[in-house]
Amino acid sequence: MPNDLIPTEIYQIPAAIRSTLADTRPDAYNAAAAMRTRGARRIYLIGNGTSLYSCMAAAYTARLLAGSDDPLVIAMPAGDFRQYPPEIGQGDVIVGVSASGEFRDVLAVFNHTCDRCLRIGITHVPESSITRMGDFTLLTSGGPSTVPVMTKTYASTLTAIHLLLMEYFEAPQEYYDDLLHTAERAAAAIEAAEERVPQIVAELSGYEHAFYFGAGNAFPAALESALKMKEMALLHAEGSETWEMASGPATLVNDKCFCAALYSGHACDSDTSHNAQFYRQWGARLVEIGPESSASDFHLPVAAPRYESFASLALVPPAALLAYRTARARGYTPDTPNWRERYYAQGMKHILGT
Repeated sequence: MPNDLIPTEIYQIPAAIRSTLADTRPDAYNAAAAMRTRGARRIYLIGNGTSLYSCMAAAYTARLLAGSDDPLVIAMPAGDFRQYPPEIGQGDVIVGVSASGEFRDVLAVFNHTCDRCLRIGITHVPESSITRMGDFTLLTSGGPSTVPVMTKTYASTLTAIHLLLMEYFEAPQEYYDDLLHTAERAAAAIEAAEERVPQIVAELSGYEHAFYFGAGNAFPAALESALKMKEMALLHAEGSETWEMASGPATLVNDKCFCAALYSGHACDSDTSHNAQFYRQWGARLVEIGPESSASDFHLPVAAPRYESFASLALVPPAALLAYRTARARGYTPDTPNWRERYYAQGMKHILGT
């Protein structure tokens, strides 16, 4: 296992998934029972950055399980919800996700909606503010995170949201089995990436622009992967949905950038692959992350889950490892990034690793 902090946390992702499944499920069961008792009609998943992307990824579980008369599940940025809140009533549920448990917008929403609806906090830090403000808390497992660029916390908080939604919508056992197997898929993806990333970094570390894209559950994985490349390698990276990429960022694709296509292993991959072939023709170097490689210069293999909503859990770890190795090749030390003060200046005092 690597000695540097971020690679160590990346290697801990499979264990974080397993331990969160085992440790957090009872709390997810109790929170879901309260949601049913309250007659939930809308479930808002709110967060920022990595937490927002985990909300977006988990929302696909609701799409798979919810019937036509079940409540609507909506993933939203916490700041947007805070400033433009819908009319909240007793039938609403707000699930606030903050790995640190201290993100100001999530806490402000919890404070503003006290006694008006059911509030469920999901965090990685015991005794943080969110654990005192919510009606229920889902505390994720996998050990503390000591770096500001979060990796295993994405996996553990996402696992916890999946659990909450699976308990609420009464998912069959096959869903829990597939979510558990995601830990094995993530471990295999990390191992394969360690072998292939050095060659990729040697070719791509000199670029200053990158475009990540995917459809379905690979879309939030693309957002999170691009965020990791920005935060670690200080390289401009955009994350887009496959067809949004085609209608906007694609105009910038040329031989001065690389593109990363992420695949969930399901039907929407054909559209992602189709577009990826164009970007390679237009001069961009192409990395494909997922079960298959159709047009790439480089491939990071990741086995597909049975249920697409779990795809991002295994797609992000090899992308994070690529971002870390790229950062080191570019002369940066992501364990102690120099952008931390920029986050503090915006009021984001919750950043870990301080």
